[in-house]
Amino acid sequence: MKKSKITAFIILSALVVAACSRAFDPDVRTGAGQMLAEDAPEVRLSALGYFDDDGQPVIDIETEVVIGSLVFSSSDGVFTASAGVQLHIYKLEDEDDDRGERVETIEEGFKIEDEDSGIRTSNESYTLSKQVKAEPGKYRVRARVVDQDSRQASETVANVIVSDPSGDQPVLTHVKILGSGKSKAADFPVTTYSIPARMDSLKFRYKVSRAEEHEPVDVNMRLIRFESDNEPPRRMSQPQPTRGSIYFRGINYNEKEIIEQQTRTLAEETGTIEIEYRTPLPDRGAYRFEVTLADEGERDSPRNVKARDFGVVSPNFPNIKSVREMAQAMVYLMPRSDYEEMMELTDEDSLKSKMDQFWLENLRNKETASQVIEKYFNRVEEANRQFTNFKEGWMTDLGMMYILFGPPYYVDRRVDRLTWIYGYDRNDPNRVFHFERARMDTDQYPFTHYVFLRDRYYHQVEYRQRQRWLSGVILNRPI
Repeated sequence: MKKSKITAFIILSALVVAACSRAFDPDVRTGAGQMLAEDAPEVRLSALGYFDDDGQPVIDIETEVVIGSLVFSSSDGVFTASAGVQLHIYKLEDEDDDRGERVETIEEGFKIEDEDSGIRTSNESYTLSKQVKAEPGKYRVRARVVDQDSRQASETVANVIVSDPSGDQPVLTHVKILGSGKSKAADFPVTTYSIPARMDSLKFRYKVSRAEEHEPVDVNMRLIRFESDNEPPRRMSQPQPTRGSIYFRGINYNEKEIIEQQTRTLAEETGTIEIEYRTPLPDRGAYRFEVTLADEGERDSPRNVKARDFGVVSPNFPNIKSVREMAQAMVYLMPRSDYEEMMELTDEDSLKSKMDQFWLENLRNKETASQVIEKYFNRVEEANRQFTNFKEGWMTDLGMMYILFGPPYYVDRRVDRLTWIYGYDRNDPNRVFHFERARMDTDQYPFTHYVFLRDRYYHQVEYRQRQRWLSGVILNRPI
């Protein structure tokens, strides 16, 4: 059985991250988003226009299935799950073509076997990597994953443009990210926006096609860090953030810092050239790796730009495993002064002792404390899976409210508003909470970002809910 079920209403109200291909051939890719559906496999899909080793145009496809989202059976101490992956590739006439002509279908099954029961909640993924030869043009890739035990299925779609490398002008493919970490011997593809800090380094890989008769071209590479909000939410009763604040905006693409940059001039090299750029994993934050092509003598007027956005998050994301990760997520239950004092502790044993002291002083019973702690951090991890955008889901306003109050009974959705309702009276301010959509998600800002509409009235509402947690009442009366 899975560790926890995904609540269906949340899927409809807050997607994790926009898919890698929100529109056709956007210059900036943000990574694949999780395709979440209740009791169904979690699947991510990345499809990029690329060139193969012979310089021919291809669709480079990475399909990931989260192992812990599958249904496992047990026999003689061995846990087993299996699933089937179907990839359908369609050639489209234009961007408005909803059906297209199916040009290829790929089917592949896989089986997971392990003697460790922890495999049932693993966040590791099975990855199916394919390169499909394709003529230049517009394509749609549809991935369908079926759990062979439950027969539940998930689908997700990505759009892609395949470029023509045979022209007179240099052509730049999209950028792929590969990660390196202690848990894996070789570099592995990174398809998501959020990258856990347990990785050691990142490698950015792309290709340039350049004809023999073309003049030299500069390949300019930059690693950029954007100003972004990476703090836990303010209290429900605190003043509403201003629209121009980083808390409201989430990411400010106008405020950026160039972390690294490098230029490579292609003078003698012709044909299809593969270029790699490796860098140590940067600190937590929001980043962009950007590549531009410019003719020699016209370096200020790049003709071709491609980029890959990503964010660095906590090491065990989406899980909460380390003592410090657990301590950070306790911000919603503690007075801010006590929380800040606790977070100043650098020794892990001292930090754990402080946490244990907090739980036992409030709950006064080890068994009750154990149940409350499990419930609380299960919600923190679920918030990470449900609400992560430019930062971990537990640190968003939606995540805060989910952790404290749990899933709402009803959800009202409008273009710019979201309302969570925890009772039958839609006018009860103690059980109805409103969120404003801070910015519409676009190709340039591909995040679902809601800000809670704060009010001084909520001081008592939040206080009473904290007391339910700290008294153990939350186990029987959630709100």
